[in-house]
Amino acid sequence: MSETLLYKNYNPRLNRKNEDRIFGEGYIGGKASGLCFAEEVLEKYIDVFKQSVKIPESFFIATDYYQMFLDYNNLNDITEDTPYEEVEMRFREAKFPPEFKKVLTEILNKMYYPLAVRSSSLLEDNVKYSFAGKYYTTFIPNKGTDRERLKQLEKAIKEIYVSVYGPDAVAYRRKHAPDQKELMGVIVQQLIGSQKGMYFYPEVSGVGFSRNYRRWTDRIKIEDGVVRLVFGLGTKCTGRGYARIFSLTNLRLRPEGNNPKEIAKNSQETFDVLNLITGEVETYNINEVPQFLTYHDKIGDIAQIYSKRENAIFDINILNNSNDVFNKYIFTFENFPRKHRGFFNIISNLFKYLEEEMGMAVDIEFTYDLKKGEFYLLQTRPLSSYESFRKVHIPKDIEKKCVLLKGDRMLTNGILKNIKYIVYVDHEVYSQYRDKHEIARIIGRLNKSIGDRYILVGPGRWGSSNPYLGVPVIYNEISNAAMIVELGIKNGDFMPELSYGTHFFTDLDIDNILYMPVFDGYENNIFNEEWFKRGTYIDTAVKIFEGRFDAYLDGDKMIGYVISHEK
Repeated sequence: MSETLLYKNYNPRLNRKNEDRIFGEGYIGGKASGLCFAEEVLEKYIDVFKQSVKIPESFFIATDYYQMFLDYNNLNDITEDTPYEEVEMRFREAKFPPEFKKVLTEILNKMYYPLAVRSSSLLEDNVKYSFAGKYYTTFIPNKGTDRERLKQLEKAIKEIYVSVYGPDAVAYRRKHAPDQKELMGVIVQQLIGSQKGMYFYPEVSGVGFSRNYRRWTDRIKIEDGVVRLVFGLGTKCTGRGYARIFSLTNLRLRPEGNNPKEIAKNSQETFDVLNLITGEVETYNINEVPQFLTYHDKIGDIAQIYSKRENAIFDINILNNSNDVFNKYIFTFENFPRKHRGFFNIISNLFKYLEEEMGMAVDIEFTYDLKKGEFYLLQTRPLSSYESFRKVHIPKDIEKKCVLLKGDRMLTNGILKNIKYIVYVDHEVYSQYRDKHEIARIIGRLNKSIGDRYILVGPGRWGSSNPYLGVPVIYNEISNAAMIVELGIKNGDFMPELSYGTHFFTDLDIDNILYMPVFDGYENNIFNEEWFKRGTYIDTAVKIFEGRFDAYLDGDKMIGYVISHEK
């Protein structure tokens, strides 16, 4: 067995620089290997980057310490079939061996600032599958007495170790690596950002893909790549919340268009910070705590004010407050390209040289300081294998058939034929139902009982952490779908979010699950609601339709259909 990263047989231990930051003789895992690889690329092309890209101080705890922890606490009898509640309890009560504590103390003696404690498993960030979001990253303030700091780090590592047995991770491994043993490494990394009062966070966090396989217009080039930016901790960037998406083809293009109302609706308002007192990650809405804006001299580069009364967006320096009940702050990043052109030059160079050295498309995670112009690269990995389907020829007479759904953006090439089931969540019932998480669990049970190859249709965003924006399913509750459809309901709050760059879309690409957003009432979109009103509810808001269904998605021409063979 070798390190999980397969590109160019890269071995991080061959670089002597890593000797002092690797603890253990085992594997350091995919995420740590990717970070070491990126550092070597930056050094190789130092004339290009001129130290404009930094990597946070990081230490790597190898997988043999994970095994040591299991052995010391008699945890080897735990399997993927052990109830997760039991696993959590046993790991919570487990102790760290003295040798392990010694390593953690040595690390803490070198790191007197807030920390990000990241998973780096043997299978993680593989060329074929990423495990993105399946294992934990935790943040700790690293403050207090030496004993308190050690206790914080131990708790964070336990959370990463126990996530090996989480339902999402187990379902993902069974689907993608059923015969491979998982071992967990850990990265202890400097948390990049600055202290603002009792909070700590970076100004700008983001993810970037050197290939844009989910274009929202044919004016975008796949090979130019895409970035996704948020204010605050990057936890808001990889989930299905609002963020600013930039295609490097044209920095002015927005997935939601140029209507101020739509921009405001699709702009970030909530953000995450680390509370240095409690050690918890907390979420705030900028309109409820506008004092956060005063901490940032360059806030006008990323934030603006939306006036509902005028349906217009103003710069903060023009309209200095949002006390008017019709005004609100939003993170539009509208002025960011003009003020920070160097940022996009860095991104373009990273995509170019990391791709060149890795031999494949790449996925990066980073932070950026508006005032200092500091760019920190936090993670580099292969862009999870994307299966490019053959060119799709949509039947010329398809509009004469029973068209159930039609969409015109964020499509890849794909064909499905003779799908037996459509699982549908009714938007009217769902919007009124009190316990929306219960509906997600119903979908999960159906996903397991139906098995493979069904089409899943529902309002808003599948996998949203906010149940009012869409059904809050997790990966193992939709893992058997052949296609998912997100409905944007006219005159409603449910709207697909074209969130390429999130863990959600990474899973879709790896699993070859087709995706299509449908915007009810938009030109070139069809939601045949009359057809979906047929049938009866099998449970709450959920219906199952049995028949013969086909899907044709032409990503080149940006057009997709789901049809029924029966009227």
